[in-house]
Amino acid sequence: MKDILAILNSLACWIFILLDTVFWGTVSITSIIYSPGGRMAHFCMRAWSKSILFVCRIRVRTEGIGNIDPGRVQIFASNHSSHFDIFILNSVIPVKFGWVAKAVLFKIPFMGWHMKLNGYISVDRGNREKAINSMNEAAEKVKQGRRIMIFPEGTRSRTGELQQFKKGLFHLCVQTGVPIVPIYIKGSYNILKPDTPLIYPSNVIVKIGKEMPTAGYSVERLDDLMNDLRARIVLLQEEVDGMTESAAQRRLA
Repeated sequence: MKDILAILNSLACWIFILLDTVFWGTVSITSIIYSPGGRMAHFCMRAWSKSILFVCRIRVRTEGIGNIDPGRVQIFASNHSSHFDIFILNSVIPVKFGWVAKAVLFKIPFMGWHMKLNGYISVDRGNREKAINSMNEAAEKVKQGRRIMIFPEGTRSRTGELQQFKKGLFHLCVQTGVPIVPIYIKGSYNILKPDTPLIYPSNVIVKIGKEMPTAGYSVERLDDLMNDLRARIVLLQEEVDGMTESAAQRRLA
């Protein structure tokens, strides 16, 4: 019976995600006519994400939102263990930002069109030259005052554990000298695990850390930058794990 309910719940979620993507994607694409600055498109992105989380019964708690500074440019860097991380981050980050995302996402109807029109950065990891050009393009956008979100692991974790970081994205940080805001997401892995279409309700915690300066790093010190950011995200993970353990103990007391 549980399996049948899980399948029916997942089917309902996927149907809603499809319809919701078509609706908000259409609104976002047409908004370029009357909102060329992208404010309406950003609203659509957040509304799309929040509505999907609501229907799929994903409850998100955010800690450290004050570490995001609306008055300056920052690069956001998060762990990545679920496709739902995109919806989660879209819903909690209160400032306008764009994504550095793999090229295949830009081929998805409506969502991909929204991403192209709003200047998101497409990265083709199978082509080194194109990937380098994408990073250079992203660096120019950041220098022009745009905030971006990156997944330093490069791809989604298939185990839920934090993976090794990829160097390519850190060239972007060195080129711009813009501070990085570390983010850790706990609880998203169980929503939609790899190799299954089943979607499960979940409680998610998003912990946003203090920004990390990058001005003192160089290309020769990329490994130091990667290790320092990783250490900050691991620290956030430990803090979140401590929060959940304390909450569990209080319930048992």
